[in-house]
Amino acid sequence: MFRLTVIAAASICFLSLAVFLGVRNAENSLAEALLPVVPAAIEHSNQVPILMFHKVNPDPRVGGLGLRVPPDKFDREMAYLHQNGFHTVSLTDVVEHYRTGKPLPARPVVITFDDGYRDNFTYAFPILKKYHFTATIFVVADTVGGINSFDVRAHLQPVNRMASWAELGQMAAAGITIGSHTLDHPHLAQIPPAEAWRQIRQSRMVLEKHLGRPVRVFSYPYGSFNSRVAQMVRDSGYLAAVTTVQGIAGPGSDPWLLKRVRIMGSYDLDKFAGELLRYYRVVHSPAHPAGGRAA
Repeated sequence: MFRLTVIAAASICFLSLAVFLGVRNAENSLAEALLPVVPAAIEHSNQVPILMFHKVNPDPRVGGLGLRVPPDKFDREMAYLHQNGFHTVSLTDVVEHYRTGKPLPARPVVITFDDGYRDNFTYAFPILKKYHFTATIFVVADTVGGINSFDVRAHLQPVNRMASWAELGQMAAAGITIGSHTLDHPHLAQIPPAEAWRQIRQSRMVLEKHLGRPVRVFSYPYGSFNSRVAQMVRDSGYLAAVTTVQGIAGPGSDPWLLKRVRIMGSYDLDKFAGELLRYYRVVHSPAHPAGGRAA
């Protein structure tokens, strides 16, 4: 009798679990079905979204969801890109495409990370490899292997560990592009020109010395730039630079003032998909009809 009771209880638990998992799977399928449809016409838009991330970390103690994306969300976002036929490219690929006509794969996208946190190596890097994606990490050169002193001093963020030279080197060897985010993350448009020049040039030299490879891309800390700063970046030999201005790269984009799409940890997958698609400017034609909801 006791044995029959145990078997019955186990059967009920199993059936309950099956029902629960079935409901969860149905909910997930419904959620995926309600995501914005990627318009087929973006294939012909000749535009490239550049996504802006900072931290990928499950620990709320390292900061809020403005800069921190939990790894499970980041994984779902990368899965969405992969399942919808997006291919990661580098910033120099994008610039060369618009300058010389160098071909890009279908649905190109650039993934970028600002600051160079250790969690980019610990959490983001394995997920990127899972989907055979590449990315660009903009590093604050004087903080490598240390902490985010630029934010801690200003009481903007809790203490975060930054990636080490060995970790950056390992990612670079695997195809991750390392770019400059200055020496110590100043507001470049608000400091003397001589100091801005030093931050832009010396950060590149430091990164190239330690990594043993060219550094050709740049990101403006805090999105702080003006025409003079942008010219300094260009004159320092960088091939491209990104801002925090929201938008998408296209044929008329200035290579040293590229716009990006900010991704926050508070976004669900629907919001992520909407932000990814919202800046495309798609012109439909009879030969290339819309493939779904335009963003």
